[in-house]
Amino acid sequence: MTSDSAGANRPRSSEGRLNFLVTNDDGIDSPGLWALVRACKPVADHIYVVAPKTNQSAVGAGQTLHRELHWERMEDPPVEGVEAWHVDGKPADCVNVAMKSIVNHWIDLVVSGVNQGANMGRDTMASGTVGGALQGHFRGITSAAFSLAMRPGEEVNWGPTERVAAAICKAEANGELPDSVFLNVNIPLAPYEELAGVLVTRVGRSGVMALVQRSGNSGIVERPHELTTDPDIPPGTDVWALAHNYVSVSPLQSNLTDHGLMDELGQQLTRAFER
Repeated sequence: MTSDSAGANRPRSSEGRLNFLVTNDDGIDSPGLWALVRACKPVADHIYVVAPKTNQSAVGAGQTLHRELHWERMEDPPVEGVEAWHVDGKPADCVNVAMKSIVNHWIDLVVSGVNQGANMGRDTMASGTVGGALQGHFRGITSAAFSLAMRPGEEVNWGPTERVAAAICKAEANGELPDSVFLNVNIPLAPYEELAGVLVTRVGRSGVMALVQRSGNSGIVERPHELTTDPDIPPGTDVWALAHNYVSVSPLQSNLTDHGLMDELGQQLTRAFER
């Protein structure tokens, strides 16, 4: 636990109360955020919602420097019985502000999302949804990022997504998740009964976001309308799972070190510097 974490420094309640922190990158008004809050509500005793004031998609784990952050409590949030705030910053800022200045309890689970669009493969590193959950993981708190394979702004039935998110929240509430686990969850856009199941996956090497050139020297990064069905995508990856209608759950870690390369690289660099 870090010393600047107001909530994480407090001991777990002896009464077994569960306190959740919810954030996202699509902004405080995103329907996916409130779908995630509804999924958490049956098992959480207290929910803090601290989300960006405006859309902050694809900012990764970035934090705001060189200016003050401001936050404000939301009046009459869409889900009753929760404490909601918006921050004029990024998802990582929201978690930092929450844990430093807003949260008054031990936090048992940090959840981020539900993002309007998949965050898988190489796109995972750019995801603000994942970046928000990462801040919880840094503090030793079980954390999960949730994304739905949809087009941003598309009208969807959030019920199936809520059921998937609720299952993971209940697993944490029942002590069925490893301590401090960090999960990236991608959910197909399909009725719950049509989901093929859930797969624990590794992060694939491909992604879904790509630059689409408009004209001349201009273009825009977009998610495709349909998930890839490329037969060369390796089974067991998040990209493959989503393309085959599985809920993908990828356990992530914050340590980016390639430990298997350290000895060989050290020997090669030693020889290079001795020349």
